[in-house]
This record gives sequence, C-alpha cells and structure tokens, in this order.
Amino acid sequence: MRLNLRVGCLAATAWLHARPNKMQDHRHDRQEANVTPKHRQQPENDKLRGERAGFQAVIGEILSEEDHQAAQRKLGAAQLRIAKGLNRITAIGAILGAISSVGIIGSLIITKFAADDAHMALVAANRAWISPVSATLGAIPSAPPTEAITVAVPFRNTGHEPATDAFIINGTDSIGIDATYDEIHAKERAFEDYCFSISGVTDNAYAVSIVIFPGGSAANDYNGSITLRSDLIDWDVVYGKKYVFLHACVVYQTFGQVRHTSVCYYAQAGNTIGSLPFCDKGNRAD
Repeated sequence: MRLNLRVGCLAATAWLHARPNKMQDHRHDRQEANVTPKHRQQPENDKLRGERAGFQAVIGEILSEEDHQAAQRKLGAAQLRIAKGLNRITAIGAILGAISSVGIIGSLIITKFAADDAHMALVAANRAWISPVSATLGAIPSAPPTEAITVAVPFRNTGHEPATDAFIINGTDSIGIDATYDEIHAKERAFEDYCFSISGVTDNAYAVSIVIFPGGSAANDYNGSITLRSDLIDWDVVYGKKYVFLHACVVYQTFGQVRHTSVCYYAQAGNTIGSLPFCDKGNRAD
C-alpha cells in the first residue's frame, strides 16, 4: 500500500511539473507562429526528455523500494532460521543436561547404597553377637515343688567386640498340650515381642548391666539363668499335660546401637530330660 501511494504521489508531482510548461506553450504559440520548425521542435524535445527522466527516476525509486523490501524479507527469514536453530540447540542442551543430572543422581544413590552395604558388612563382621549356649533341666519334679527351680542358661559372645551395658531378663509360662499351634506360637512370640520392645538399661530399673567379652569357649561365657516359679509346676505339668516355656532376653549395646537376643526353650514331663529343645517360635536376634 505504501508503494502504491508513493507511485501516485510521484505521478502527481510529474503532472504538476508538466502543467506550467503547457501553459507557457499556449502563451507563446502566437509568438512562435513565425519561428521555423527547427526552433519550435527543440523545447518539445527537452520537455520529452524531462518527462522521460522523471518517469525513469520514479521507476528506479519503485524498483529500489522493492529491492529493499525483498532484502528485508530475506533478512527476516534468515533471522527466523537462526532463531529456530538456536532454540533446537538450547532444547538439546537442556535434554542432555537433564539426562546428565539423572545419571549423576543415580550414581550418588548407588554410591550411597554401596557405602551403606559396606558399612553394614563391616559392622556385622566386627560387632558383638550374643547367643545362648544351652539350657539344662534334669527332670520335671514328680510332684508340685514348694520352691522355685533355677535352670542355668549360659550366653556367649560370638562376635569380635565386647557387648556393653548388657542385662538379662527371664520369664516362664505354660500351656496345655491340646492347644492349637497358633495358640502355642502366640505364647512363644509374646515374650519375644516384649524383649524387642526394650530400648536399653533405662527401661528396666532392676537391670544390672554387664560386659560380655567375645570368645569361643566356656571361659568367656556369661552364666545366666531362668527361674521356674513353684506355682507354675502344677499336677498337669507333672503328668505331662502341659508344656512349660522358659524364656530369656539379652539386651546389650554394640557399635553404639542397642541389640536384642530372645530365646525360648520348652519342657514336658516324660519327654524332655537334660538339654532342653528350642521352641518353634520366639528365637530371634538383631
């Protein structure tokens, strides 16, 4: 539109320039009536050359404007292509950066897991481990006793570090032999759950802390015990109609952490004499 307007303006300018010449031509027509044709033709030629030069200038300016606009369009297209290329490069860089970040995070996580595993392996190989050696009961009395019976239960540290702040808790219970397995297992697990709920010496006001040193022989064993109350051994126990459970719990510290060992033995008149067998459940260490 700008181009059409410019062409119209230039054409109007050329027409206005031509008007005075025409008026002068009319004024001098009579004066030049007697002039020879050669002299009259010269101004007309000059006029034609002027008009031609004006139109050539207009056409040149139009062509120059079109060339300028075409150059601007080419420059804009080139800038757009460059901008798109830069955007693609930026997007690719962002994707590669994200992938690299994910890889770094994954490597850090794997490294942490590996370090944790290595630390756990180191602790497991060098910490204290407390386990019972045995529990021995000669025989169930032939009649309900009037006094409690003490059963010796030595504990051994099979690890490499002394177990500190250690103390032992014991307990006993009984259940009829006609009870279901679920009922028997619930009895066995009840003391285990209690054992693992203890967080340290402060949880038991009567606990006396000891140190259990590592060693693979009886010389380093700590001699604990389980007490069978006299009221627990009734006639059903004497006649073998009940199982008697003997529980022990050791709470101690190693590598700055509180650890637990829960053990369960059982006895039945007529079937268990001497070294007592372990219960199906209730035996665990952490």
